[in-house]
Parts: sequence; C-alpha cells; structure tokens
Amino acid sequence: MQKQSTFRKYAVLVSLGIMGGTIYTTSYLRLAFYTQLIDSLRMTNVQLGLVSTITNAISFIIAIPGSFLADKLEAKRVILFSCGSISLLALLFPLYVHGYPSYVFFQCANTLVIGAYWGCLMKYINNLGGEEEAGNSFGTYYLINGLSGALGNFIPLWAQAQFGDESGVNVAVVSMGIVTTVATVLVLIFLEDEKQLAARGIYLKGDEPIQIKHIVTVLKWPGTWMLILAYTSTIVLYENMSYMAPFLTNVVGIDENLSSTLAIVRQYCTLVLSPLGGYMCDKVLKATYKWYIMAFAIVAVLYVGLGLFFGPNSNPIIAGIYSVLPAGVSMALYGVTYSIIRECHIPAMVTGTASGLTAIGGAIQGMILPPIFGTCLDNYGDAVHGFAGYSYVFYIIAGVCVLGILNAMWVGSHHKKCLAGKRKMDLSGIEN
Repeated sequence: MQKQSTFRKYAVLVSLGIMGGTIYTTSYLRLAFYTQLIDSLRMTNVQLGLVSTITNAISFIIAIPGSFLADKLEAKRVILFSCGSISLLALLFPLYVHGYPSYVFFQCANTLVIGAYWGCLMKYINNLGGEEEAGNSFGTYYLINGLSGALGNFIPLWAQAQFGDESGVNVAVVSMGIVTTVATVLVLIFLEDEKQLAARGIYLKGDEPIQIKHIVTVLKWPGTWMLILAYTSTIVLYENMSYMAPFLTNVVGIDENLSSTLAIVRQYCTLVLSPLGGYMCDKVLKATYKWYIMAFAIVAVLYVGLGLFFGPNSNPIIAGIYSVLPAGVSMALYGVTYSIIRECHIPAMVTGTASGLTAIGGAIQGMILPPIFGTCLDNYGDAVHGFAGYSYVFYIIAGVCVLGILNAMWVGSHHKKCLAGKRKMDLSGIEN
C-alpha cells in the first residue's frame, strides 16, 4: 500500500471533521436555538417535538437501505452530495421556511439527503491510513468534529444576536449553510475518489452492513437487545439536552443568547470529556457496564436535582454551571456507547447487523419522547403551574437513566455467563 502523505492525511481528516461537526447543525437546530425557533416560527413545544417524531420515522425507514447504499456507492460522491445538499437547503432557508409546515419540510429534506452519509464517512476514515492507524484517524476526526461543531454554532449564534428578531433565525441558518459550504469545498479539494485510492493500493471497505440473513439470528441473541437498550438510553441523554435551554431562559431568566451559548457548550464542548469514559471503562472499572451503572446513576441524580432545586429564584450563574454537569457525564458515557458490544458478546461476523439495529431504539425514542416533553411544557411549563412541566421532563430523563442502569446490570450478568461458557450465540444457520 502506498500511503498518503502526512499532510494529505490530516488535510482529509480536518476536512471531514469540519464537515462532520457542521453537517448536522441544521438537523439539530433545537439544541442551540430552541427558544428562538419557538418564537420566530410561532410553534408550540409539542409541534417542535413532532418534528423530531417525523424525522426519526424517516430515519427508521431509510436505515437499512442507507446501510446498503453506503456499502455500494462511491464514498466521496455520497459525502459531497450530502454536504452540498445540506448547504443548499440552509442557504435557501429564508426563501421557503416561513412557518411550521415549511420547517417540517426543511427537516425532512435534511434527513433524506444524509441517509447514506454516515456509512460512507466511517468507511473513508477507517481506511484512510490502514488498520494500524484507524484509532489515530478516528481520534483526530472526533477532535476536529467537536471543535467545528462548537464553531459551527457559535458563528450562527453571533449572527443571530446581531438581529435579535424573527430574521435572526434565518441569518443563523444561512450562516450554518456558509460553514457547510466551506466544508464541501475542502472535501472536494482534498478527498480522493475510490479509483484514485485504488491506484495506490487503498481499498475502501466499511464495517459489515446490515445483512438480512443475519437479522433473525441476531434478534434471538439477548446481547443484541442489551446493545439496543444501551444505545437508546445514551441517545436519550444526548438528544434531549436541548430542554435545558428553554428551562434556563423561561424559568431561571437567563438571556436567550447566553442560554444558547451554554447549549453549545453542553452539546459540543463537553465532547472533550469523551476520552474520560474510555479511561473509566478500561483503566479504573475494567468494564464498560460498570461505567454505565456509575454514569447513569450520576446523571439521574443531577437531573432530579435540576427539577427539585432550581426555579425562578435560582442564581443564574449557579444554574448555568449546574446545567453543564449532566451534559459532561452524558458525553463521557455517549463516547463509549458501542464499547459495550464486547460485553454483549456479539460475534464479529454479525456486529454490523447488530450495530445497525440500534437505530431502531434511537428512532423510537426520537419519535415518542419529544412530543411527550412538548406536551409537558405546553401544559405545565408556565408560572401558573410553577414551571412543573420542566421538572416532569427532567424526571422522565432520570427514569431513562434508571432503565440504563438496569440494562447495564443485565449486561454484567450476561457477560459473566458467557465467560463461564453458559451462553453462546448459535451461528450455525449463517456461517456457511
């Protein structure tokens, strides 16, 4: 294999990292601009939650086709198409998004154009420097991803603050479109297509995608359901940090832009804590499921504390700092989500299928929880009800943490049985 030059390798990783950190900013607008979206588009909390329901339903439907497409299509072309399409949708946002129906269209289009993106991205990074450099490649990618994700939100936030009215959201989204356009140009310049890579002896091979013939066997294995539950419980923490923003604004009284700044810190800057999760799993506790139990317990207590002890009379500085704590622990947990796969004892030949099926749990929680949370806020999230709606949201998230703890205990028991030879997946039907 003729390796890429060090400069080109890191130019590619930086380009992909910038793109990876910004391509989802428009899909997750509510994470940093929750209150601004509600105000500018005159939506209810339930309506904003239903957008998540619809887009997750689409993600659920296209998960398997997207997996196959990622394995079959030219990686660079898919990446360019996804990033270019997201850029175009964002740049044209002010021209066609004027209310709730058009915003639903915008988010559905975002979801569709990135259906095969993730698989192609992982395939490219995994093979960039050969198997021996995959760890370094992913580490560099996620570092740039976190930094660009923060920058890709701070720039729109600054732009939105200059207007401070309904046009501010339009300006913010267009700013996101400009950043993703820059990422598209960088990808166009530095990424090689598969023919160019093959000429140097580099062949892009992704992780084994979902195999239809494996699905029945995999679903019979308890470890698969443990993995699905593990992913589902961690993604709930990741995707629902957004509700802290309206809580800090509407209840505690923090300025919208400062609240959005804290949202960006929670969502992106805390990614630097992801390695902490790996250290706790490998060096301190010597098991991922033990870190799951500890981390979920900490996050549950923090969310209960948020609901019990913070309200209209809270110190804004203390409340703002406190809101970052569960996010930090959640990111240290989120960063090791798939490392629990080894303790679920899922064989390598069906890992791709089992991992792909976790999208089921992620999609289901994304379809169900946001409308429930929106209902809590619309009906009980005001001064008349003592802002109880926000407490209900935080208690539900804490309840999901309890589910995560119980699942981790199940993983621990399963792991011990497998090590003792009492349980093993039957692969006889698919090995040949």
